[in-house]
Amino acid sequence: MGAQVLFCFTAFLVIFVSLESAFVRPSNVKNATDFTLGKVIVKGNYNAVNLYPVKDVKTALSQLHKKLESLEGRMDALEKFKPACKFDFERGIDDWQKTGTAFNNQPTYGDNPTARNRGQPASQQGDWWIGGAENRSSKAATAGNVQGDGPQGTLTSPYFTITGKQISFLIGGGCDIKLVRAELVIGNKVVKQATGQCSETMTRKAWDVGAFVGQRARVKLVDVSSGGWGHINFDDLKGDMRCGPH
Repeated sequence: MGAQVLFCFTAFLVIFVSLESAFVRPSNVKNATDFTLGKVIVKGNYNAVNLYPVKDVKTALSQLHKKLESLEGRMDALEKFKPACKFDFERGIDDWQKTGTAFNNQPTYGDNPTARNRGQPASQQGDWWIGGAENRSSKAATAGNVQGDGPQGTLTSPYFTITGKQISFLIGGGCDIKLVRAELVIGNKVVKQATGQCSETMTRKAWDVGAFVGQRARVKLVDVSSGGWGHINFDDLKGDMRCGPH
């Protein structure tokens, strides 16, 4: 927005310079009767047109420029005070994008592993979380249902802007980072990765993202395994990140 405001001001300035060059030379002014101190009076057949002195126009432009800079500063300040965002799946997967079938039944409700006597509690935040092997996509669904490790696919978050040093998340499931993992993607480059511990129980991990402050990023969950522990559990992505337009 600030860049658009400055662009408009620049265009206005170019127009002013063009007008100034047209009025400051007597040879370009027809029927001019006065040309003193930059003040031009042009006489027509019925009325005289009195143009403002050039120095007054320049003063007005300078004041306009200061106001535009002040407006840009205020908008930047408002941008910084936008609330931090988090993804805890309590309202669904929001605008996360899916490929394949691994995440078709997500998010999953409740501590589904415990419901089937797995002996490894999910340790999720809240009621809803991503459980790649789970198949309980509503409260009414039978507790303990699974879809297993067969399905593969990806689940990618909406864009967010990194605003500080750290973002963190809960992760569990498989432990082969080549097959099941969470990725931090900036542009088209994967800059961070994490995986589980071959346990349904999720633990909190953090990424140091201080080197990427100000950049837009996404988190991508990857499942390219149909073998044992071929799934990923994930929840509560939060930290120094701001959602919404850049």
